[in-house]
Amino acid sequence: MRLLLLLVVLAVPADAKKDLKWVPAVVESSSSQRVHSSASEPYGGATPSTVRESLYLDAGAWLYHVTQYGTAGHTLHLREGARVEVAEDGKQLVIRVNGKQHKLHIEERSRGKSPAK
Repeated sequence: MRLLLLLVVLAVPADAKKDLKWVPAVVESSSSQRVHSSASEPYGGATPSTVRESLYLDAGAWLYHVTQYGTAGHTLHLREGARVEVAEDGKQLVIRVNGKQHKLHIEERSRGKSPAK
C-alpha cells in the first residue's frame, strides 16, 4: 500500500503539464546553412546533410533569435513576414505553424518595441 501511495505522489508532478502562454509573432528574417562535417559524410554524402536554421522573430514585447539543427527536409522554411505563434519554455521557444509545434533553441532574447496585441 505504501508503495502504491509513493508511486501516486511521484507520478503527479510528472503528469503536470505546463501551460504555455502563446503570443503572435512575425518572422523578421530566416536563413539556413549547411553544416559541413567530414565525420557525418564518410561516403561522399551518402547520409543526409545537416542544416542549421536561424530565425529572428518579433513577438512584440520580445525579439528572439532561435536556431534548430536538422536535415533539409525537416526545417521550418519560414519566410520573412510569416505570422506564427510562439511560447517560451525555458531555454526553448515553441513555435506553432500550420497546426504543428516545433521547439527551437533560444540563442538570444531582447526587449522589443511594444507589447504584442
